[in-house]
Amino acid sequence: MGVLALSPLPTVPLLAAGGALGTLAYLITRQSRAGVAAERAQEAAQRAEGAPEPPPVEKLMKLDALELEVGYGLVRLVDRKQGGDLLDRISAARRQLAVEWGFVMPPVRIRDNMTLDPNAYRVRIRGAVVAEGSLAPGKLLAMDSGIATGPIDGVPTREPAFGLSAWWIEPGLKSRAEALNYTVVDAASVLVTHLTEVVKKHAAELLSREEVNNLIEQLKEKAPRLVEEAIPAIVKPGELQKVLQTLLAERVPIRDLETIVETLSDWAPKTRDLDVLTEYVRHALRRVICEQLSVPIDPSERRDPNVARRLVCVTLDPAFEDEINGYIDRSSGATTLTMPASVANRFARRIVEALQPVIAAGHQPVVVASPQVRAVVRQILEPHLPNAAVLGYNEIVPGVEVESLGLVTSPSQEERSAPAA
Repeated sequence: MGVLALSPLPTVPLLAAGGALGTLAYLITRQSRAGVAAERAQEAAQRAEGAPEPPPVEKLMKLDALELEVGYGLVRLVDRKQGGDLLDRISAARRQLAVEWGFVMPPVRIRDNMTLDPNAYRVRIRGAVVAEGSLAPGKLLAMDSGIATGPIDGVPTREPAFGLSAWWIEPGLKSRAEALNYTVVDAASVLVTHLTEVVKKHAAELLSREEVNNLIEQLKEKAPRLVEEAIPAIVKPGELQKVLQTLLAERVPIRDLETIVETLSDWAPKTRDLDVLTEYVRHALRRVICEQLSVPIDPSERRDPNVARRLVCVTLDPAFEDEINGYIDRSSGATTLTMPASVANRFARRIVEALQPVIAAGHQPVVVASPQVRAVVRQILEPHLPNAAVLGYNEIVPGVEVESLGLVTSPSQEERSAPAA
């Protein structure tokens, strides 16, 4: 009405228009109030009839750290009423991971997904699919780790966690398969093993700030003075989280948190480069790392009674290490790799090729390098061979024998030494 009063229109039409607008506003307001009242009455009637209320929007927005989706054919593995013990097995896997790695696996939200194939499953981390597979409920998986002595009747497949050749067999063939040196497990074991390996692979991103705070609180009960002096005065929780994530990314257990925090509190006043600090922590954890990557030597084969384990690996030629070191920039107080992607790929392929005898012998692929380039070699190698470990010479402890199956030379060095055409 105030706007209309400023209009040059004649007075009578102006008042008529104002009256019409006022009436329209009144009707809209009355209808709006009536609509709200009707909606509220309907909601009250639904509650009285016991009709289910839609979940709050907040619940729909919630994102689980770790989620397992299963097709309807796998629901019986979860349902205790149908004899399923998957939940118990996952709980056991969480306990084992906590004991071995010092990392608490997040609770697993299990959902049935009708859009999946009946016997398929998916693993999601923070909403994103990171792994999937399929099972044959009611059958057993016979896996050949390379020592099977004969064929077995079954449906050929691949074991999802490690990629082993495998066959789904009838339960009645279990004894025969084991006699032929196959490893035989049921469907639930296959799923739990795959889930555990996925968690290990992605442990770094699953280690949240909240979980790090929980670890700090646990350490405070054991070493209160250390925590009081070091956190956050010397090492901030966020910095500790980054170091722990780097260790987990290379599958180094973080169970000895006291040693980790002590080492950081010793060296953090001298450098704030988290890559360098992680190398100091690795050196402090060298016994654990060596034990993980080495194998026991049979007592009858020991040349030295004090040497009980063997590390099978390849080593890098010093000239190759110098070339890699030339691509590392440490001028900014942080370690930065300036290597072009094409060069990194060429170097990685060379190392992967040299590791084939180690893999063929049944060992985990391990590269031993100088401490100056260790982390960078791992960075170069990770996209091409994720399960490869890179160990520094300073991380090898007494009592471990190094058996190198090859010396990796630089592709550039070989090109320079090749005769001209």
